[in-house]
Amino acid sequence: MNDDTDFDRFLGRAWNEHADDAPGVASRLPQAVAAVTHAAQAERLAALIVHVHGEHLGRWHDGLATLDALSRRLQALPTEAAVDRAAAEAALQRQGAALRLAAGDPNALQGLASDAAIAARAVVAGIAAGRDDWPTAIAHWRRALADAAPGLPDGSPALRALAVTGNNLAAALEERASRSADETAAMLEAAAAGLSYWSRAGGWTEVERAHHRLGSCRLAAADAPGAAASARACLALCAEHDAPAFERFFGEALLARASHAAATRDAATIEEGMAAATRARALAATLGADERAWCDAELARLP
Repeated sequence: MNDDTDFDRFLGRAWNEHADDAPGVASRLPQAVAAVTHAAQAERLAALIVHVHGEHLGRWHDGLATLDALSRRLQALPTEAAVDRAAAEAALQRQGAALRLAAGDPNALQGLASDAAIAARAVVAGIAAGRDDWPTAIAHWRRALADAAPGLPDGSPALRALAVTGNNLAAALEERASRSADETAAMLEAAAAGLSYWSRAGGWTEVERAHHRLGSCRLAAADAPGAAASARACLALCAEHDAPAFERFFGEALLARASHAAATRDAATIEEGMAAATRARALAATLGADERAWCDAELARLP
């Protein structure tokens, strides 16, 4: 790896392969650390290090050692390559604190600013969820939300951390074959928070997808009217921003499924659902093979 393209290619391949070969990806991380040439790369690599060593492998100390090596690499960068050094250092500090907290260190968050601690705790919630430790995941998630409740400043790293974790927890809980009542409540809380925080940390696409996620979770919780309302909000953003067919497909499919699941299916609800299903199928037919593959499961569930 000797330029940004090589580094981007490594990260892309690592993210694609890590779920099936986490040990193999972990073995290549020191090579990536040595190839870091500017601060922004260090911040992106830190997220991968924590995800692989924490969520997938549970090798907390190996992850911390790799983060330490990355920190030393960051400090050695020439000034002109480290204009964002402070932001990268702060990101590495948060990621290291998250690994220590996940490993059971009760003092892991000491010394962090309050919003940095919230961001780190959100990361730990995601790690625990990925390891199927839902009591721990939900406890950390709710503590992060409670700590963030008084408000977060614009630009806070906790905004994106809460948005990402909210979406990921909601998706994972939605996919569980069975959920307790508390897990269903946590799923809806996570989806709603994901939408709230993406509205501050992301662009319209993230917000549109967060509406879809909330609607899908509402449908999984047997709230068909709420799911339909989320689908309409998703589609309204798609219309406002002239979204591509791939984005619009999921909103139409959700609206079709929500209308079909409604307890009271009057003529207007039936018509709305049938029209949405027709539009969803038409949109899917315009997609290339790669995008269509992401839609097949949803197509199979259309009424």
